[in-house]
Amino acid sequence: MRRSGSIATAIFLVAALALPAGAADLHSDHVGTECPDGSVGVWHFVNNQTEGAAQGTITAIFDGNVVIVQLADKVLKNNQHFTITGGTVLEDASTNLPGMLVLSDFTCESKK
Repeated sequence: MRRSGSIATAIFLVAALALPAGAADLHSDHVGTECPDGSVGVWHFVNNQTEGAAQGTITAIFDGNVVIVQLADKVLKNNQHFTITGGTVLEDASTNLPGMLVLSDFTCESKK
């Protein structure tokens, strides 16, 4: 019986290592933020409390489309900034960083 317990523990550890530690999800108050019809957003996200983490990646969903930004615009000791242009409705976002992800601000521009 000890053997199966060890196997279960090993499987759990492998599964836990596959997940990003402390990944930050978008603050729930910002889900559903949108630009008026006929415009797209320029979205500025800040991941706070990153504890000096290396440069991260953000994944966002706008209008059912997934957008991945591989490099932060700015990396500071305790936060990272990301800008994404495009999309009308912000459905979700997350980073591979610890801390708290917020939509800092956004502007809406007419589609060209």
